[in-house]
Amino acid sequence: MSSVGEVLQGVRLEQRLDLPTVSAETKISVRFLAAIEADDRRSLPSGFFYKSFVDQYARFLGLDTPAINAEVDRLLSADAPLPLPGYESRTSRNVPPMKPTLRFPKNRVWASLTVLVAVVLGCSGIYVWWHKGELAGFRNVAATAAPSTPPVAISYALDQQPAPPPAPAAPGYKVLLDLMAHEETWLSVSSEGKRLFSGVLTANQSKTVEGKESATMKIGNAAGVEVRLNGKLLGTLGGRGQVLVVVFTPDHFQIVPPAAREGD
Repeated sequence: MSSVGEVLQGVRLEQRLDLPTVSAETKISVRFLAAIEADDRRSLPSGFFYKSFVDQYARFLGLDTPAINAEVDRLLSADAPLPLPGYESRTSRNVPPMKPTLRFPKNRVWASLTVLVAVVLGCSGIYVWWHKGELAGFRNVAATAAPSTPPVAISYALDQQPAPPPAPAAPGYKVLLDLMAHEETWLSVSSEGKRLFSGVLTANQSKTVEGKESATMKIGNAAGVEVRLNGKLLGTLGGRGQVLVVVFTPDHFQIVPPAAREGD
């Protein structure tokens, strides 16, 4: 069975087209087209761009894109899982486990254990001595206190332990948006009052923006841009020419109803 790249290359050659001509029509670089035909997905920025470029290439050649897209989805599903939110741009590498190379003589190990035991016993003795001294001091205070002083208060002071410090708050997740334009589209993205991007994306142009705990996107042509949220493909969010305001959080998104928008 022919691969995706072999099918595309075969149809292109049957139509007597060269890669520069295809590149000029699809706006996909010759380097990426050659990588697709060679099934070299590692030379493309990500699986997201591989799927988008293959779909555009197949449409240009007049192929059955649903069948090709199904094969692309099958290939991408076999890849390694996506990284956690906020780490989408880092590449993990398989590092072999480290093997210890230093060896210590047995007599040195036993000597170290002996010293450790001696230190533990010494610290225990110091603690017992200190604890007895503290108890004696508390007893002297209790003996000189007024008769009305309840002994329960002294016992409580001895048994009371300081409260543990609060656990540090877990860092917030980030919102990473990968945007791929299929046609010219204006959009604006902001996060926590700070504008991250505002401008026009032309066909086949991509943009990646990273917000904090949430991000808000206003788009003038909802069908013109494919959206990926923290590595998960959402696709287009509306129809051609539709103006939308969308709020993204790390694990979901919400389209703001027109009546709830401010400043439109």
